[in-house]
Amino acid sequence: MSGMILTSFEVEQVRRFGACHRLDGLGPGLNLLAAPNEAGKSTLLAALRALFLLRFGSKTQAIRDLAPRDGGSPRIRAEFTLGNAAYCFEKRFLTKAFARLNGEGRTLEGDDAEAQINDLLGLDAAKRGEVEGLLSTLWVGQTQSFTPPELSDTAHRTIQSCLATDLDEITGGAEAGRILVRVRSDLAELVDGRRKPKGRYADAIEGEDAAIQRLRDLENRRAMLEHDIADLDQCSRLLTKEADPARQQRDQSELEKARAQRDALMRFATRVAEGKAAVQEAQRLAQRWRDERARRLERRATLTALGHRRDEVAEAERAAQLRLTRAESVLAEKRTQLAQAEEKLAQAAHATRTVEQQVERLRLREQRDDVKRRLERLERLRDQVAQTRAALGAIAVNEAKLRELTVAERAVETAQAALQAQATTLDVALDAGASARVTLDGKPLVDGRSNLLDPAELRIEGVGVFRIAPAVGDRAKGQAALDRARHAFEAALASVKCADMAEVHATMERRRQLAVTLGGAEEALKGACAEPGAGAASDVESALSHLRERLAACDAGLTDGVEEEGLTAEAAQAQLMDARAAALQTEQAVAAARQAVLEPDGEHRLAERLLTERRADSRTVREQMERLAAEDEMARGELPDADLDERLGRAQQTLEQAERALARLDEQRPDGSEALLDASIQRLEERISGSRQRLADLQQRRAALLARVQATEGEGLDETIDATRRERDRHCSAREACEREVGALRLLARTLEEAERSVTERYLAPLTRAVQPAIEMLFPRAATRFGTDFTIEGLERGRGEETLDSLSDGTREQISVLVRLGLADLLLARGRPAMLVLDDALCFSDAARLETMFDILAEASRRMQIIVMTCRAEAFSALSARELRLSVADMPA
Repeated sequence: MSGMILTSFEVEQVRRFGACHRLDGLGPGLNLLAAPNEAGKSTLLAALRALFLLRFGSKTQAIRDLAPRDGGSPRIRAEFTLGNAAYCFEKRFLTKAFARLNGEGRTLEGDDAEAQINDLLGLDAAKRGEVEGLLSTLWVGQTQSFTPPELSDTAHRTIQSCLATDLDEITGGAEAGRILVRVRSDLAELVDGRRKPKGRYADAIEGEDAAIQRLRDLENRRAMLEHDIADLDQCSRLLTKEADPARQQRDQSELEKARAQRDALMRFATRVAEGKAAVQEAQRLAQRWRDERARRLERRATLTALGHRRDEVAEAERAAQLRLTRAESVLAEKRTQLAQAEEKLAQAAHATRTVEQQVERLRLREQRDDVKRRLERLERLRDQVAQTRAALGAIAVNEAKLRELTVAERAVETAQAALQAQATTLDVALDAGASARVTLDGKPLVDGRSNLLDPAELRIEGVGVFRIAPAVGDRAKGQAALDRARHAFEAALASVKCADMAEVHATMERRRQLAVTLGGAEEALKGACAEPGAGAASDVESALSHLRERLAACDAGLTDGVEEEGLTAEAAQAQLMDARAAALQTEQAVAAARQAVLEPDGEHRLAERLLTERRADSRTVREQMERLAAEDEMARGELPDADLDERLGRAQQTLEQAERALARLDEQRPDGSEALLDASIQRLEERISGSRQRLADLQQRRAALLARVQATEGEGLDETIDATRRERDRHCSAREACEREVGALRLLARTLEEAERSVTERYLAPLTRAVQPAIEMLFPRAATRFGTDFTIEGLERGRGEETLDSLSDGTREQISVLVRLGLADLLLARGRPAMLVLDDALCFSDAARLETMFDILAEASRRMQIIVMTCRAEAFSALSARELRLSVADMPA
């Protein structure tokens, strides 16, 4: 097996892993880490990516996210083989960051170590603090398995180098590549990535737009000037007209004429409304008599049709009655035959039940013995669990108490250390025979070190007395803290009835042993409760009660009936088989008789249903005819047909007269419109009443317009407009030149890219061949379709081409994993390192697809190392792989 093989992996101070943790069991081929949610699988993958893809000196957010919540310096270490060489790569991030690579008989540090790793694994520097390459796309995190790999520029280059030895040669040579780069560079100076103008192209557009806007503003100002001149002329004419006295007399005459015309229109409108009301009333009355005549004609036609229908229904009712009589005769004969067969079946069933009772008594006897054994075993296990729980309950020490005692003990040690740290140290080394002459506080002084917290008196015979006053600050406070810590520690020991921590740990160990014993006993008791014989009860008492009830039921069953002496189970079974065979023959005869009854019975029910329907139809027809005849008789009694025709004729004549009167009235309509006359009257009234104010307003408006025209004419608008037009034309020429240049560059770039794309499609064949075997294993007679940027465009199978977005989540995930396997095979085929890591992948695969994916992964693991991490241990139990474990370890110094 070639490629990169991870043999050891350790993390420390990485998210949830505070202490050093090691991933044990790594090796070539297929590796499986099955652990529950929040066990740290995704953290391990993040640490692997950080080790190989993030620079050790980086302090980006991705690095800070690796640190635990309470702070720390993430430290990651991996051992791996590549080819025939073994390597050890280690990094620490944030505080005291470093990188170290051991391998091939030498040790590299810092940037040299990272550069060597990049060369070994085919990685390139990317954005600040990161590296990238095709290998990183093979390390698939949670939810990343649902999408195809996102390929960086480095990954594209790696694939291209794997697919062809010299891409420049197959795309037209190095000169074509340089031209395409130069074209894209020149195009980038004129347009950005969103095809928006930039640089001198944007400057030309902005300059042209600004000149057009200025020109528009100037032309608007000139138009406003022309408008002001026209307004000034009109204002002068209106002022002359408004000051004319003859005009005021004409306005008053027009007002009186308009009022007279409006009054004539109002009188005419009243006459028109009265004529329309007369027409509507005549129309309503005529329509009423027309509707009544139509209803009578329709009712009489319906009565005639119902008479024909009544005769047809009567004939059908007689035929249905005859059919029912014949069906009843045949059904009675078949039912007599069925009753005779059922009587024979009852006799056979009685004989069978007699034999079954004998067999049941023998079965109950065996069942009673089995239940009794289960009951005795369950009672023994219950007593054992109760005794162990009692012993465990008598122990006061538990995990919480142990932590509490450990904290209290550390508090005492901390208080002692804090107090001793302030003591005055006295180091003594006495000459031989001098110990009798030197005392400390009246006691002989010995060699060694003494810590003095209180004032002391050192006496040397023949020399004098030395008083030592230790410079201990807050000694009382420190002593009080020590006393409190000791009191809390002693109280905690007393609460668990232990003399010291050694006894506490011994008691805790005894508790753990009892807990293990209790767990085993409870598991055995739970298994006994869950046995089918115990009724799968949820608690012991229910299981015991169930077994006792079963035992009593067996005893009760054995008390009923009489058991034949000397009858064995084999003989009883033989008798039962003979009785059941006889009963089966009788049942078959009954079934045949019942089958013979089915057809006559069905015919009888059908005849009954038809007769019922025909009778209902006859009754319905009679009821409808009676109702319609009564309605017609009542209508003729209220208004005979002759009177109805007479009233309809008079109503028609009245309607015609009203319509002719309304037409004559419309010919007499006076000229003019009431709304226009109202508006004219209002206008004339306002004009007459506001003549003086309008005269003053016109004079003021004329003066303002005259001042504005004189001011604007002095600014030289025409000269400014001509200059602005020349500036607009200059920017327009520059813009058009840039547009032509951009068009030519884009055309050249498209031409070169299409040539490159057509050749690229030819050299995609090796990538397709690498993926195709696994695709066909999962989807028979199917193939993936790659784009020229090495991304998956869809799947081709019997139903036609399907885009990736149209496939289900499970299918997209499976294809994404297979494509990554194909990329890994592509790397291996070119002698480059490859290793696949899947974190909680294949979540939406059905059982059959999952088994096939397991086979594909097992086959691929012969060529590369594959690490699968999942929280679904049961589903992945069929994957034959190395079992990985997470354990606490000591990180090497």
